[in-house]
Amino acid sequence: MMNKVGTAIVPCYRRIVVRSSAAATTQLPRSLRRQFISRKFATIHDNNNDHEGPLSSSNSAADTKRGRRVWRAIQGTDDEWTNILNNKNDSIAYLTADGTSSAVEIKHWEMAVDDGDDRRLVNESLSRICEQEREGGRMKQSQLGVLREDPHEDMRLLMENFTVSSLASAVRDREDTLQHCATLLSQNRIAELTKILNPYERQFILSRRRSKEKVLDFRGGFNNQNIELLRKGLNRMPRTVSTAYSKRAGVVLPLCNVDGIPCILFEKRSRRLRAHADEVCLPGGMVSEGDDKTIIQTCLREMDEEIGVGSESATVLGVLRCNWGEVHHLVGVAVTPVVCYLGNLDKFQLHPNPDECAECFTVPLELFLDRDHWVHKQHYAPFFTGGPHIIWGLTGYIIHRLVIDLMQQYKVLFDD
Repeated sequence: MMNKVGTAIVPCYRRIVVRSSAAATTQLPRSLRRQFISRKFATIHDNNNDHEGPLSSSNSAADTKRGRRVWRAIQGTDDEWTNILNNKNDSIAYLTADGTSSAVEIKHWEMAVDDGDDRRLVNESLSRICEQEREGGRMKQSQLGVLREDPHEDMRLLMENFTVSSLASAVRDREDTLQHCATLLSQNRIAELTKILNPYERQFILSRRRSKEKVLDFRGGFNNQNIELLRKGLNRMPRTVSTAYSKRAGVVLPLCNVDGIPCILFEKRSRRLRAHADEVCLPGGMVSEGDDKTIIQTCLREMDEEIGVGSESATVLGVLRCNWGEVHHLVGVAVTPVVCYLGNLDKFQLHPNPDECAECFTVPLELFLDRDHWVHKQHYAPFFTGGPHIIWGLTGYIIHRLVIDLMQQYKVLFDD
């Protein structure tokens, strides 16, 4: 793990850039190490003339970058390190641990996958992903339903939250109402028919649901109040019958504040990994039977190893209870998502391990509640295209479950 940090970073017009450039297995030559140590605690003052690119005079342009941060790992040879140390790169942070060296480049991502003009590239990416993924997900539906717009979600919530006798009674009452409406129509008693059917009109259903809505206020970011509401919401989620699986794993769903914006933190796996290389994921891994007493210990241990965020920095809110059969079918492993709050994420807090993680990035929570950023295909987990990379597969499934099962229980408010 990297536990000492030397910095040479200048803010780049609110474009904070930290790329994790690491020669994690290569020890710096002694001459370079002396240069490194001499610069370790150097402070570079903000000087707009030192930056490349045009200045932005618009506060709104800067605000659009808030919460959209990337920590990128970079491997370097001795020669490359010489160039890095000699080149006054304002966006490089140098890290050391046990005689090894590492650097992290920090910046903001500017363009989401679906912001590009060429939609063909997005379609090609989705087609390629569909070839890799086999099952999961839901098609987006527009009906209002009884409790939820999506019929599948509606049926699941009805079955999990109501007894058979109460559902049967509701079906009988609805049938009696339909028969009475048919009688009124046959007798041309339109005024009485209208009075009975008015409560079923879309505007009345939406109005009735809004009157029962609980407010989840994220204006100003995560705070004690909305975090406690999320914790209670996770604890109230319906429990499912546990099933024994030979392979168990856990992932952290990390909530955090970046620039005062509530965000979710993601990883992009290293291209050198044999499994799921260069894919977006959440911190986590397989359960170590000898070391991990609980699935939460697995998640926190893996997060520390992958991005350098220890258990002391994470507040566990609860488990996002998913359909374990669907999860197992997606990846062949029973994966438990554990929701954690990391607090206000400092730009120097993450130290991505370049052997496992190419970069980390955050996506504002508000973007996940925008349906235009989601793509639904039958027999596939949902795709999210509102970030710097497509989020799909198990990660897309888990984030979609967070939105559907937890966030949609509330009226969610964000900063304008």
